[in-house]
Amino acid sequence: MKVLLDGGEEGEAVAFEGNLLTLLSPRAFAPGSPIRFTVSVEEATRSFEGRTIGSRRVDGERFEVRMRFVNLRRLDRELFAQRLA
Repeated sequence: MKVLLDGGEEGEAVAFEGNLLTLLSPRAFAPGSPIRFTVSVEEATRSFEGRTIGSRRVDGERFEVRMRFVNLRRLDRELFAQRLA
């Protein structure tokens, strides 16, 4: 699932479990840093916010970023669960 980070970079959500999201990002985030991004689904754009747990380089260009959502509605939780199952 494609995401647009608040800095304008594109990333990709690759895994979702409970309240944790893993995404691939062109930049790293320090643990505890706020992370904001938007997702476009069915002609609607939804905004999300979370706190990073940590980042690690997975290839020469991208980082795997693990984050915990600050607030996540049930509808959005179901969206991530369906798209990233």
